[in-house]
Amino acid sequence: MPERATFPKTERLQHGRQFRRVYDAGHRVAGPLAVLYWLKSPAPRAIGVVTGRKLGNAVQRNRVRRLLREAYRRHKHQLPDGLQLVVVARRALVGQPYARVEAEWLALCRQAGILSDES
Repeated sequence: MPERATFPKTERLQHGRQFRRVYDAGHRVAGPLAVLYWLKSPAPRAIGVVTGRKLGNAVQRNRVRRLLREAYRRHKHQLPDGLQLVVVARRALVGQPYARVEAEWLALCRQAGILSDES
């Protein structure tokens, strides 16, 4: 049975210590629109999105978060289990259409070597 394309709370990094562990012990790849940190762990697959105040007002930051989470949600079946991810958005991501955000997400995952080729 295929995995459902939902985004439950169990797949979200919610505490500062979870983010810190990924930053400190994980790997990093950077692109023009975002930086991806990842760590393989026994915990279930989860993602956290960081949008600092330099990105703009709350509306802009929330839109960036929604777009990045949607890109993750649509492609999470291509990621291995036990992967902790943190995506740090860059200022250039503000105002980008979803197609560009999705392309950046896929490029970062490929660069990190964590994306499988299954559709």
